[in-house]
Amino acid sequence: MEKFKPINNEQLFLLPPSITDFIPEGHLARIINEIVDTIDVSEIESRYSILGQKSYSPHLLLKLLFYAYSTGIRSGRKIAACCEQDTAFMYLASMYKPDFRTINDFRKNNIPFIQKAFLHIVQICRELGMAKAGMLILDGSKLKANANASRTKTKQQYEQWLQQIDEEIKTILDHAAKEDRDEDQRYGTTRGDELPKELHSKQKLKTKIIKALSQIKEGDKINLTDQDAKYIKGKRGIDLNYNCQAAITEDGIIVGAYASNNCSDRPETIRAVENAEEVAGIKFDQILADSGYASYDNYEHLSKEGKDIYIPDQQMNNEKEIVKNPYHRNHFIYQQEEDCLICPEGKQLLFTRTHAHKRTKQKSKIYKCNACPQCDKQKLCTKGKYREIHIELREPLREKIRDKLKTTEGKKQYLKRMRIESIFGNIKHNLNYTHLYLKGLEKVTAEWQLICIGHNLKKIHKRKAA
Repeated sequence: MEKFKPINNEQLFLLPPSITDFIPEGHLARIINEIVDTIDVSEIESRYSILGQKSYSPHLLLKLLFYAYSTGIRSGRKIAACCEQDTAFMYLASMYKPDFRTINDFRKNNIPFIQKAFLHIVQICRELGMAKAGMLILDGSKLKANANASRTKTKQQYEQWLQQIDEEIKTILDHAAKEDRDEDQRYGTTRGDELPKELHSKQKLKTKIIKALSQIKEGDKINLTDQDAKYIKGKRGIDLNYNCQAAITEDGIIVGAYASNNCSDRPETIRAVENAEEVAGIKFDQILADSGYASYDNYEHLSKEGKDIYIPDQQMNNEKEIVKNPYHRNHFIYQQEEDCLICPEGKQLLFTRTHAHKRTKQKSKIYKCNACPQCDKQKLCTKGKYREIHIELREPLREKIRDKLKTTEGKKQYLKRMRIESIFGNIKHNLNYTHLYLKGLEKVTAEWQLICIGHNLKKIHKRKAA
């Protein structure tokens, strides 16, 4: 008797099989198939004509994109290949085999619609009892831009480059004119007056440089490949990056997603909260974020909105260094009745004046110690003749947040912020989304939202499978 089952790759089916039979019940592809069918794509369909060859349904192409981004695939070529060899893709494509250009063009031509699709899927999460109101966690991740760093130049450098390109074009034309004398041998049966390929590429480059020169300001630098990309410090050092912002609920649903080219997260705090509340259609009571989002302006705005803030300031992260320095400003005690500070040596710092910062317009009260010249600890306390301390008028607001974060309950609540770190870890390390494919702030935002759509779809799949 035979020990093993026979192998026959040419086995014919008695009846035509259904591709559905190859997809297990509860598979992610089935969930995506159901969800995408609920998306209104009439906006996209209206741009298609009934004339000519029939096009692929927008629903079909959206299914392919969403499933691809859920599983760590972005390349149009790879998606097209999967439609021929991966049963899940074959199921979502209804056994069609769209060309990679069709997939890439659909993604490129429907950038604004991706935001609407992201919002629709968040609303489905809400209908399923997910993305609950209450806590909102903010964080940003730096993803490498699709741009060559060597093409980031100043206005003067672009002008020098343009001059070099003009010289190279002249050289190419002179060389082509010289070779035209021997056109039969050089070009064979062609006319002999075709422009060299190098000239086309040089002229195209020249056009890009002229466009960059029209947009660049004196003293600034922009990249020729992606003019929105900026040098931003990430974990791998300073590079051309985008600052991809995300806002998640307590159960890990991404309700806010957009890309920024701000180097700091601080200017994104209010925008990130408002964006998440607009997409989710609800207000969040608690805001959690790391110290990169902290500022007096942000504290004041969120407090006026009635938010419970769990955002430590920068100095809270440096408390060990503060303890080592006995003359750090944190060791000066404020006395409200006399409106003065008491230094570690028991001397008073009296209020002298109010100061407004030229750039930030922040107002501070300045306290000065007139006893410094007679103090034997003067050199340890200050580099100047007198010790001065500036206290922002909104300092009590920061102190209130600090005191809350130092409590046992506050520390426990703030630890929940780490939930967004695990999401970024999965996106960047498991799915390998460490760099971007698309160029320009609007397109990069759409690409980041596709990545976040993939995350939310897997959360829905996990919820339904439970």
